[in-house]
Amino acid sequence: MKKITNLQMGSIIYFLMHAYFIGITFNSLTTILRQDSYLGIILGSIIGLIPLLIYLYIFNYEPRLNLNEKNIKLFGKYIGNIINIIISIFTLLIITISFSNLVTIIHSDYLSKTPIILVIITFLIPIYYSVYTGLKSICRASLIFVYITIILVIISNLGLLIQIDINNFKPFFYNNNNLFNGSIYFVIYNITPLYLINIIPKNDIVNNNKTNKYIIIFYFLSILSLLAVTLNIIGIFGIKLTSLYQYPEFQILKHVSIIGISSRIDSILFIQWIFDILIFVIIGLYYVVSTSHSLLHEKNNIFLTIYCILILSLTLIVPNDLFINILSLKLLPPIIISFTLIIFILMFIKINYTRQVSHKVKSTDNTSN
Repeated sequence: MKKITNLQMGSIIYFLMHAYFIGITFNSLTTILRQDSYLGIILGSIIGLIPLLIYLYIFNYEPRLNLNEKNIKLFGKYIGNIINIIISIFTLLIITISFSNLVTIIHSDYLSKTPIILVIITFLIPIYYSVYTGLKSICRASLIFVYITIILVIISNLGLLIQIDINNFKPFFYNNNNLFNGSIYFVIYNITPLYLINIIPKNDIVNNNKTNKYIIIFYFLSILSLLAVTLNIIGIFGIKLTSLYQYPEFQILKHVSIIGISSRIDSILFIQWIFDILIFVIIGLYYVVSTSHSLLHEKNNIFLTIYCILILSLTLIVPNDLFINILSLKLLPPIIISFTLIIFILMFIKINYTRQVSHKVKSTDNTSN
C-alpha cells in the first residue's frame, strides 16, 4: 500500500481523542468535578500517558504487522483470532454509540423536522465511501480535516477568550476529592480509543523513526484543545448555567465575536465536531471490516454493507428509548473501553515476556558458541 505520513498519523490521534468529548466526557466531568473539570483533563492527560505508552510499545513491536497479525503472532491463530473478534465487536459498539451521539445532536439541534433515518443515511454514505476507498484515503482526508478544525478552534478561542470570568472557577479545588475519578473518566473516554493507531503497521509510515514523536505532539495538542473548550464553557457560562444545557459545547459558540462582529458562527464551528466523530467512526469501521476480511480470507464489500446496516439499525433504536440512551452513553462505553484497555495491557505483558525469552535464548546460544 501507499505510505502514510507522520502528519496524517498525528491527525488521526487528534480525532480519536475528540470523538467522545461532546455530550459524554464533558457532561461526566462537570457532573463529577463541577467547576474543577479542567483539572480532571490535566490530571487525566498525565495518567493517560500510561495507556499511550502501552499502545506505542505495541505499535513498535513487529512494525511490519498490523494489530490483528500481531495478536496471531503473540497468542497463536486460535486465541489471537478470538482476541481480534472481541476487539472488533467492542470497536463496533463504541463507534456506533459515538455515531448515535452525533446523529442525536444534529437531529435535535439542527434538523428536528427531518426524519432521523435521513440524517443517519446522509452521514453513513461518506463513511461507507471512505472505508471503501481504503486507509490511505482516510488518512489523507483526516489531515485535511485537522487543518480545518485547528483553524476553527483558533477562531473560536480568539472570540471567547476575552469573555471568560475568573470568578466562575471559584471556589478553586471545590471537588478535589473526586479529582481522580473524573480524570479516569477522561482517560477511558478520550485516551483509551487511541488503541486504533495499531491498525496501521509502522512500516507503512514514511520516516517512521519520527512517528512516536508526532503521536506525542498531537496527543498534547488534542489535550490543549479539549482544555480550551472546557475553560471557555465554564469560564463564560459558570457551572450552574453549564449544567442546564444538554450540549453546552455548541451553546458557547453563539457567544463568539470576531472583531466586534457577532454571527451564527456556532453553525460553522459545529463542523469541527462532525469531523471528530466521523473520522473516529471511519477508522473504527475500517478496523472492523479489515478484521472480517482477515478472518474469512475474503475481501469484498458485503462486510462493509452489513456493518453500515447494523449501525443504522442500532442508531435508530438508541435515541428513541431513554433507558437504552442512558445505558449506551453512560454505562456501556466505560465498560467496553476498559475491557479493551485490559486486552492491550495483556498484549504488552505478552510482548515483554516474549522479548525476554528471546533475549535469554540468544544469550544462551552466544554462551554455548
